[in-house]
Amino acid sequence: MEPFLPAPQPVRWRRGVYAASLVIPFTCVQIWAVLVLLSMAHLDGMVAFAMLLTIFGSAVAVYSGWRWAVRLGSEREER
Repeated sequence: MEPFLPAPQPVRWRRGVYAASLVIPFTCVQIWAVLVLLSMAHLDGMVAFAMLLTIFGSAVAVYSGWRWAVRLGSEREER
């Protein structure tokens, strides 16, 4: 077992930075859009259900974007 990890690959690091530069603005836009919808919508009946679906879909999209960015930027351990 090696006490020190090898230096990170520059290509992997750059991919992670590029992925984060795409995901961070997307996350901000998603949060802004949901806040605008919540402030403008009258939450009664089917509109409330549609808003729940929209918020859930937005959360899933943000989560998958961040997961993608982390996977691109992280190095896998070789055994």
